[in-house]
Amino acid sequence: MKPLIKRLVILTAAVALPATLLTGPIASPAQAGEPAPIDTYTLKVEGLKQLQASGGGSNQFSLSVAPQVGWDAGLEGLRPPAASMYRLWDMQVAWKDVNPAQGVFTWSELDRRVALVESWGGKPLLVLGLTPQWAAKDPAAGDPRWGAGTASPPKDIAYWNDYVNAVVTKYGSRIAGYELWNEANLTTFWRGSTKELYDMAVSASSIIKAANPAAVVLSPSTTTRLRASAREFTAGFASQIPEGEKGPFDAWTIHSYPTGSAGVNFETEPNTKSPRAAADKRVDDILSWQNALVDAVGSDSPALKIDIYDTEVNYGLKGPGIEPGQNWSADEATQLMNMTYQDSQNLGINATFWYQYTATPYDLLGVQWNPSDPGLNNMWDTMRSVGVPAIAEPSFRASGSGYAVPSFKNCFIRNGSDCSGQKLKGIDLSGMPMLTIDFSDSFLGNANLYDANLSRINFNNAYLGNADLRKTFILKDGPGNMQARSFYKADFRDAVLQNVEVKSAQFYGSKWDEATLIDVELSDSDFRTANFSSASFFGKNNMTRNVLTNTIWNSAKISKQTDFSGSGNCPKALGQKCN
Repeated sequence: MKPLIKRLVILTAAVALPATLLTGPIASPAQAGEPAPIDTYTLKVEGLKQLQASGGGSNQFSLSVAPQVGWDAGLEGLRPPAASMYRLWDMQVAWKDVNPAQGVFTWSELDRRVALVESWGGKPLLVLGLTPQWAAKDPAAGDPRWGAGTASPPKDIAYWNDYVNAVVTKYGSRIAGYELWNEANLTTFWRGSTKELYDMAVSASSIIKAANPAAVVLSPSTTTRLRASAREFTAGFASQIPEGEKGPFDAWTIHSYPTGSAGVNFETEPNTKSPRAAADKRVDDILSWQNALVDAVGSDSPALKIDIYDTEVNYGLKGPGIEPGQNWSADEATQLMNMTYQDSQNLGINATFWYQYTATPYDLLGVQWNPSDPGLNNMWDTMRSVGVPAIAEPSFRASGSGYAVPSFKNCFIRNGSDCSGQKLKGIDLSGMPMLTIDFSDSFLGNANLYDANLSRINFNNAYLGNADLRKTFILKDGPGNMQARSFYKADFRDAVLQNVEVKSAQFYGSKWDEATLIDVELSDSDFRTANFSSASFFGKNNMTRNVLTNTIWNSAKISKQTDFSGSGNCPKALGQKCN
């Protein structure tokens, strides 16, 4: 709530207060000489809105296709559904396949794949990467499924440049786009540094654009379901973009499979499934990644104005770790596809590649799409011909939240969020409007809550030591609960608290200069060395049985109905109020 509105609320409340109140200013400017912090919440929302501004586009409905489709004996005539782009991956067309030795290039596989995509009427998107062992800085780095050395950076970037140059020189405009590495936040595919990969992206983009200016150059892809890994990689990679630049590519790239059991309720017997709940998990994974990107480049960066491509998405793939997979019925799969493309539009994703159309059932996938299981055909054709049908939105939309949702670790700052029990040291919610969020039992040490409206926040048993609560507005409302266990050295200067109740809490060293307290109960607590200079107490306040050793009350204005009875070590400034 902005300061003017705060004052209006206070003044309205004060009209009904007894005439025994002392007069004086109700609130005051920020402390002299201290610049006000930026409202980070507001800036982050603006950054997310930029990133989400333009979903959809000419490549919106794109596909990954299994290697066997149109290829193996007896399947040559099998064509996948029509799509804008077809992604070439897992088809023996990677760097290690086409460049098996220094200066040696073998094009037969890639030639056939490009020609096959052209025969389907689509455009190839080629994934660059999987380092050949001869070029690898670490010849042992790599998953056995893809080969030793494949996850290593090259020992000389010239080897990478030669490979990229050879591909674009041979195929020119026949290859419409390039993804500059696959799932680079996973050690399965990349074990170099983010700087090494960024330098490779800069170099590759320059080579590609020189040969084919119309090519779409995509960043290395990030798998979003591993949120911590995605955040860490994005922070390291994106932060290298020079200030004021968009980066060396045309689009960011993600893979948005949610966790294997997303959408399954294990608390029911039998277990129930919800396509919307599964799609919600995908949305939150993407939001977590988008927040990491905004944090890395800044809320006004040109890097937030480029496209986003999601080049692999399906549901029910087992993992991470031991998390089981889940199979979805044809009807559930149709809903999932519909929700996925609707969510993609609303999240600013310009191209979504369904993974994948196969020749026969493929047990890796929870959603099947093949000639014997063609249930997705009608939805796909409908979306491509007339647009994405309206369907249920993410569940958080019911509470009025938009898609631009700031997050901190796994805590999403929106109505109804359960962030209880989380370790959120240093969380920055400055400028946050009134939201209903549960922070009970959470660690919020050093939190920045400057100028936030905390009226409906549940802080029960939370730790807010050294938290910045300046200019906060707290009018107990509904589920609001300020009963934290500790506000050790918390800063409440110029804050407004009305009808707030906190008992048996730690307020040692807290600052209350020029704060306004109306009808509050702050009893049975430790306020040693707290500073209440120029604070104003209006109405009936319960400050009983507190420890007030060495507290400071210079120029404080205290109503006659404020009760300090039973408080220990009462300072002389309070006169007889502690009797």
